[in-house]
Amino acid sequence: MFSLKCFRCGGFVVSFLLVLFAIAHGQDYQYLPDTTSSEDPHKILAIILQGNEKTKDEIILREMTLKVGDRFDPMVAERDRLRIQNLGIFNRVEIDMVPTSSGVILVVSVYEMWYLWPYPIIFRNERDWSRISVGAGLLHTNFRGRREIIDFSFWIFANPSIRLRYTNPWIFGKLKFYTSGSFFARKVQNLAARAADSTLTENQIGFAWRIGKRFGHFLYIDASFGYKTLSFSRNGAGLTLTGTGKDKLPQIGLSLTYDKRDLWEYAHDGYYVSLWLRKTGFGGRVDYLRYGADLRYYQPIGPTTLGLRAAGNFSTGRIPIYDQVHLGFFERVRGHFNTRLSGENRVVGSAEFRFPIRKITYHDFGPFQSMGRYGSSFRFGVSGALFADTGAVWFQREKLTSKRFLSGWGAGLHFFLPYQIILRLEYAFNENWDGQVIFDVNASF
Repeated sequence: MFSLKCFRCGGFVVSFLLVLFAIAHGQDYQYLPDTTSSEDPHKILAIILQGNEKTKDEIILREMTLKVGDRFDPMVAERDRLRIQNLGIFNRVEIDMVPTSSGVILVVSVYEMWYLWPYPIIFRNERDWSRISVGAGLLHTNFRGRREIIDFSFWIFANPSIRLRYTNPWIFGKLKFYTSGSFFARKVQNLAARAADSTLTENQIGFAWRIGKRFGHFLYIDASFGYKTLSFSRNGAGLTLTGTGKDKLPQIGLSLTYDKRDLWEYAHDGYYVSLWLRKTGFGGRVDYLRYGADLRYYQPIGPTTLGLRAAGNFSTGRIPIYDQVHLGFFERVRGHFNTRLSGENRVVGSAEFRFPIRKITYHDFGPFQSMGRYGSSFRFGVSGALFADTGAVWFQREKLTSKRFLSGWGAGLHFFLPYQIILRLEYAFNENWDGQVIFDVNASF
C-alpha cells in the first residue's frame, strides 16, 4: 500500500542526507540538481532505489510512469508500486515520499524473493488432485538481475515430460520487445479420451518461440511460431489428421493484450483484454484455425471488488481430437468442478464479489533471517468471495443452446501466502443445489 512519510526538518538537509545515504549504501537514484527559486514543492527531485541487491535498477524504473522532474501524484505512485509488484520477483514493494522545501524525493523499497531454485516438482495436472506429477528442476526467476527466466525441468507419473524454457521480458532497449522460447518432449493423456472415461496417450516433441512488442505500460502485441510432431501410443492411425498415426504440426499465431489491472494475481481495479488466433498447418490434411478472446473487468466498490469475466475459444476447419477444448480440466465451472466435457468450441463466464476479511500484513520469521532480505516480508491475509460461473462446449456441427450450459454459484475464502501463493477454499452449488467443496490455488480469474 502506498505510504506517505513526512519529515519535519529542513528540506535541503533531508534531501542531502538521503542522497548521501543512498550513495554510501550502494543504492541507486535519479536526481534533479536544479534548485531555483521557481521550484514546485510537488516536483520530484530524486528517485532512490533500495533493497534491489540482485535486480538491476532499470528493471524497476521502467515500470514507473513517475520520473524525475514530474509532479508527484499519490494515485500514480500507487499504480507504479503495483506495476513493480507485478514483476513477480518481490515479496513486497513500498514507495515513500519525502517532502522538502524545494520538492519531493521518492524512495522505492523492494524486498526480493529468492531467485535460484534447484527444486523438487510435485503438481496437479489439469487442476486434478488425482493427476500428480513428480520430478525435479532448476529455475532462475531473475537471471542477470533482469527478470529473465530460465527453467529446466522433468517429471514422471502423470504426463511425463522434459522441458527447457527461456523468457526475456525486455530486449532491444527502448524498442521494448520481449521474447520466449521452449523445447519439450512429453507423453500426455488425451483430454477428450479422459472426458469419455478412456485412456489415450499422445507423444509430443517440439519447440515454440514467441516475439512481441510492448507499447507503453499496458499494450502487448506478439507473434508466435512453433512446430511439433504428435503420435499416439496405440490405435492412433484413425485419430490423426493424416491417417498415418503421426501428425506434423507447424503453427503460427498472433495475439493482442491490453492489461490495465492494478495487480495481476488478484485484481481490485482495471480491465484485461486478450485477442488471439492460431493457425495450424498450411494446406493439405492439417489445416485449421483457432481464435478467441478473454475479457475481464474489475470494479472497486470501496475496499471490495466486483470482477467479471467472459471468454471464448472457437475453431474453423477439421479439428483433431488432440486439439479439442474442454470443461473440467484447465477451465472449470464451480458447482460442476469435476464434470468433464469436450468439444470444438467453448465459452465461459464468471462473476465474483470479493471482500477483505483480514488485511494483508507482512512478517519476518527467525528461521528465514539467514536469507537476508530474501527471507523477509512474508505476507498473510484473508479475503472472502461470492461467485457465479457458467460455461458450455459444443462441436461445429451443433448449435449453442441454453441446455448446453453448466452453471454454479457459491462462496469461499482466499488465503494470501508468501511468494504470491493464493489458496482458495470454496463451497459451490449446481442448478440442482447439489453442493461440493473446492480446494484450489490462485485466483479464479
